[in-house]
This record gives sequence, C-alpha cells and structure tokens, in this order.
Amino acid sequence: MDTLDCSCRGPLLLHEANMVIDSLKRDIRRLTNDLVRKDTLISAYGSTLRAQAQSRIDMSFQTKFPEEPATTSQPACSTPQQNQPWTEVVARSQRGVLRRFSPPPFNPFNLSNRYSVLADSNVADPAHTIPLPPQHRSAEQSRPTAPPPKPPAPRRVARERPRHPPSSTRPVAVLVGSSMVRHVTLPRSETWCLPGARVEDVQTRVPEVVEQHPTASAIVVHVGSNDIRLQQSEKLKSDFTSLIQTILATGKKCIVSGPIPSACFSDMQFSRIRQLHAWLVGYCSRERVPFVDNFGSFWRRRSLFARDGRHLNRAGASLLASNLELALEAHHTPR
Repeated sequence: MDTLDCSCRGPLLLHEANMVIDSLKRDIRRLTNDLVRKDTLISAYGSTLRAQAQSRIDMSFQTKFPEEPATTSQPACSTPQQNQPWTEVVARSQRGVLRRFSPPPFNPFNLSNRYSVLADSNVADPAHTIPLPPQHRSAEQSRPTAPPPKPPAPRRVARERPRHPPSSTRPVAVLVGSSMVRHVTLPRSETWCLPGARVEDVQTRVPEVVEQHPTASAIVVHVGSNDIRLQQSEKLKSDFTSLIQTILATGKKCIVSGPIPSACFSDMQFSRIRQLHAWLVGYCSRERVPFVDNFGSFWRRRSLFARDGRHLNRAGASLLASNLELALEAHHTPR
C-alpha cells in the first residue's frame, strides 16, 4: 500500500512543483517589466532635470553677462555731412531747345561768422540798457514760477461689497475690520471689510457705520495688523484709544477683537503684536470694554492661515466667527 501511495503521490507533487515554478516565472517577468518601465521613467525624469538645470544656467549667465548691442559703424571723418545746396535741373524751352542750368561752384564748407555783429558793436552801458520785449526774453526769464506743492490727500480705504448679504435687514451688530474679516459672517450682523485698513481708517468710518445701521447696538472692531508694520507703538495705542472713545460716544457698545499672531510674523513683529495684545487686555479691562482674546486660539496654528501666512482661510475665519459670536451672545444676554 505504501508503494502504491508513493507512486500516486509522485506525479501530484511534480504537478504542484511545476505550477509553483510557472507562477514564479510569471512573477519574475512582471517584476522585470516593472523594473524596465521604472528605469525608463527615471531616465526621462533625469533628462528633464538636466534640461531644466541647463536652461536655468543659461538664463543666469545671460542675466549676469548680457550681450552687447550691435553698434552701427560711424564714418571716420569728423566733419558733418552737408546737403547739397543746389540741384541740377534740365528745362525745355518753347522752341524745344534744352537748357541746362549749371550748378554753382562746389563749396564743401559753409564759411560764415555768426558773431561778426557782436564783434563790431560796442558794449552798451548798463545804465542805458533797454529791456527786451517779452518775445525776445529767454525761456528761464519767461518761465512762470511753479505753484507750491499740494498737501497729500487723506487716506481713503474702500469697502468691499459683502459676499454674503446680512441675515437681517436690521442688524443688531456690525463687524468692521481689515481683510482678516473678509470671510467672517455673524448671525444678525453685517461685516464691513476694509482691506488694508488701519485703526485711524476704521475710526473715520464709524459715523458712516452708525448712520447706515441705526438699529445696531454694538460695533465689533478687528484691526491693528497693518499698523504693526509702521513700528509706532505709542501712536498705535493712541489710535486705539481714540477709536474706542469715538464708538462709545455714539452710544453704541464697543467690542474689541484682539490681534491675531500671524504664522509668518518675524520675531520683531511677533513681539509687537504680543505687546499690543497685553496693552489691549489691560485698557479694555479698565474701560469695561468687552475684549475677545484671539491670541491663544491662533498661536502656532499654521493650518488656520492661507498660503500667504497672513490672512485667514475658511477654517480660521470660522474660528474667529465663533469667538466673536460668543462675545455678542454675552452682550445681548440680559443681566
């Protein structure tokens, strides 16, 4: 029985071995084809990189050593060429006889003395000098005096049209700020986006905001990032004080949205924005003005900023809107 089993099992094992060998051969062929294809891609990629590198080298070489413009050949003679003062004309008379006008003798040099009149005349006495008429005066004497320079026009910051209309025709709050609030929308509020605005620019727009939205009981301001670049800390504090007092003088509630530390700020800019944040916390606390702390929410969170590292993306705008919405809810909640 054992001999019979071995004789029957031998062909089966051989068949299985052949199948395994065929499978391995197919795998080897597939891997070989993959290697060939990847080698081809690597070669093509290397050729592209070499061509780009060569083109960059050529461009940099042309930038450093530009080609000299082709110069036109000039005549070696220093005497300027003069046009012929005459032309040869052939005329036909009534009888048909040709008459040729001979040219005057050739004179290559035009000899004349433009200062002969001055040489023969005597120097006039300054006491009896006759003033020249206006048409003979020099250009400098007849030139009118330049008017004084005009003072620079006041800085005007245009408002962007809201991409999302306000949720109500009579908003209860108005958000005014720089381009950081471009995508920020609050319930029952309207957003005024002033790209590039500074603190003093927002202050000049407060009367317009109050006039257009008499039903709004609170004005939220988010500004200050553009003032950091001026490196005038004391002026920035004075501008913030004037802005807050201007809003309070209108009878509206003022809510200050704290500065946001941008992801691309340098060490100096980060230090100044940190000082402004600390000063606003203390000043708003003394004046009993609501303050929205955005510093901790955006610090070291690069994913909340756009590609430029300065403006907020959709996620950052949503987080800022959440912080401001909590402050507005606390303001409208009766005590």
